Amino acid sequence: MKKRMLDYLVFGLCLAWAVIVLPRLFTGRWSPEVESVLTWAGGLMRLAFLAVAAIASTRALWPLDNNNPARTSQAFLAGGFTVYLIAQTTLFVLTIASGGTPPYPSVADLGFFIAMLLLIAGVAVGIRSWLKLGLFHDGGRNAAKAAAVVAVPMVIGITAVLRSLASADLPAAQMAADILYPVLDSILVIVTVAMLRLNLMMGRGTVGAVWRSLLVGFLAMAAGDVSYSFFAGFNLDALDPVIDVLYTVAYALYARGAVLQLMLVRED
Repeated sequence: MKKRMLDYLVFGLCLAWAVIVLPRLFTGRWSPEVESVLTWAGGLMRLAFLAVAAIASTRALWPLDNNNPARTSQAFLAGGFTVYLIAQTTLFVLTIASGGTPPYPSVADLGFFIAMLLLIAGVAVGIRSWLKLGLFHDGGRNAAKAAAVVAVPMVIGITAVLRSLASADLPAAQMAADILYPVLDSILVIVTVAMLRLNLMMGRGTVGAVWRSLLVGFLAMAAGDVSYSFFAGFNLDALDPVIDVLYTVAYALYARGAVLQLMLVRED
């Protein structure tokens, strides 16, 4: 598959899904039959994107020898996408079994936490590998500054979340989940911004395209998590289609980045 065809496919699927679900922002929920179809269609499409990301990123590992500096980062990313696929499959099954409202937290959330840790490690190791190559005249200082700028509002936001949870009467498992999601999302956003800054300094190229796709996907996922927490906290269920689209775009970009990576190693 050529890169342009891949881009058209990913963009077309995301656009089509946005056109289908975003009108619900104005019309409200549709009939139970239509909502059931959307649940199945959206869930299966996101699982397909994650399956492509997991399979492609794992296959991209095979040609990389142990001395390749990209191997460790690629291994973490492949593991993260694989665990994410398992967690999302579990959540999909729970959603269907519960009639649309899965329990929270569930075993799926544990999978998401593990996957996020693996993805954070993948980006962090990638940053270290790039800096070791000595390609950046500033030694990575601009990337560190970009990460620090993002870290400030993230720390403020986490502090606000922790203060609100301290006075909330929640089960221990739910409180742990409500703490872990913003913390892990914030860490992922911080390392992602640092990697994006390095990526922009590297210029255009296939390697840059791989990372840009994955990194923007991480940002979309974090935005989806934050939106979910905010909408749920203020009972803004009518805005759920926004979350739906954000997660779909995130997983589509994972698939695109993983396929581009596989194409890259095959060319080598």
